[in-house]
Amino acid sequence: MAQVVIADAGPLLALAKLDCLHLLEKLFGTVLIPEAVQRECLAKSGEDSQRIQQAMDSQHLQVISSDAVPFMVLPRSLGDGEKEAICLAIQHEHSLLIVDDQLARRQAAKLGLTFIGLVRLLAIAEQQGLLDSAEQAVETVRLAGYRVSLNILRQIYS
Repeated sequence: MAQVVIADAGPLLALAKLDCLHLLEKLFGTVLIPEAVQRECLAKSGEDSQRIQQAMDSQHLQVISSDAVPFMVLPRSLGDGEKEAICLAIQHEHSLLIVDDQLARRQAAKLGLTFIGLVRLLAIAEQQGLLDSAEQAVETVRLAGYRVSLNILRQIYS
């Protein structure tokens, strides 16, 4: 079991869209996010960013200062949020990184990090009775423009 859970912006924004940020607390307790992820999540005002701000205010999402994140040279193709999240995961042994960006996932795999994406998180929540339908949640965020496939969910269940 991961001792520290770190999230990137994409999955947080998708969970906010679903009004399911509470799943993070129920599954993992406190989730760490680096400042770059915080900036990405709050860049656009609206209901999703308000939900993320509420999760930070209640300490379910704990923001880690960029100064506290060790620097590591990572590919320029990664965004600042992905870079800081990966560096934070490296800093914490037995961490779990929640990330969907394919390039970030490849880099995490190269570095030997443990990671999951939104679809697996939703499947776990459904299996634990915290979510009625992972399939419906995936379809909702997909229709909202989040790049995710129901095929991934089908692979998890097969």
